Amino acid sequence: MKLHLENKTALVSGSTKGIGLAIALQLAMEGARVIVNGRAESGVASAIEQIRQSVPNGQVEGIACDLSTMKV
Repeated sequence: MKLHLENKTALVSGSTKGIGLAIALQLAMEGARVIVNGRAESGVASAIEQIRQSVPNGQVEGIACDLSTMKV
């Protein structure tokens, strides 16, 4: 697939496992800068490592937070 995602940023919520991780991995393969999100820091770190193993030159970052609640 060629989606032309170079120079684009994708925040994928719930991307530490399952479908979210698969989406984040595919976006990284397509050239997007990917921000992985999950509730636990350990899950985020694991997902980043998995993506980096498959896409060594990929731009992957992570943030551990719960996006279902807004705190002001």
